Amino acid sequence: MPPRNHVAERLRELLADEHVAPGDRLPPERELATQLGVSRSSLREGLRRLSDLGIIESRQGSGTYLAPLDLGDLFAVRQQLEPLAARLAAQRCSEAGLLRLDESVREMRAALPDAGHFGIADVRAHAAIVEASASLPLRVLFAAIADLLQHSRTTTANDPALREQALVEMTAIVAAIRAQDADAAEHAMRDHLAHIGTALPLG
Repeated sequence: MPPRNHVAERLRELLADEHVAPGDRLPPERELATQLGVSRSSLREGLRRLSDLGIIESRQGSGTYLAPLDLGDLFAVRQQLEPLAARLAAQRCSEAGLLRLDESVREMRAALPDAGHFGIADVRAHAAIVEASASLPLRVLFAAIADLLQHSRTTTANDPALREQALVEMTAIVAAIRAQDADAAEHAMRDHLAHIGTALPLG
């Protein structure tokens, strides 16, 4: 991973750990650099990466803020992309891919008490399903929204009941993929996204 992408990823994780929500002001650069253990120049590269993606925004004379996120647009893309990924994963997943999926569910379970860490684990689990689809177009498309998806977890991972439900549903999706039941895998992913949609401020 290029250096600024690496710093950007660590910065996103830190903001999730600190429960910085969309619209909140980021801590000062000096504080962020110290917390991440990186130089100010490396931090600025990471911040530029997030700014390029529209994840943060600078306000003249006010500071840098986590940008508001249109969850409706992001959710609409996921509804098209992820059920197909689950279907293809059930048809194509390798044994190594299944092991990664099992590990991703274990990571979600271990992270359940912590909203920030659970959000990161959840995104990794969804990424593992896309990877298991063995579809280059789907992998490229998911990579394009992965930063926004991680950003959205500062909004969606804070409800303990929603985290519990996500874990149960992801376990069912992985079970269907392991059983090579493409219809069940696609249906389970659609149900999962539908449940998420009812809990999100999409209006």
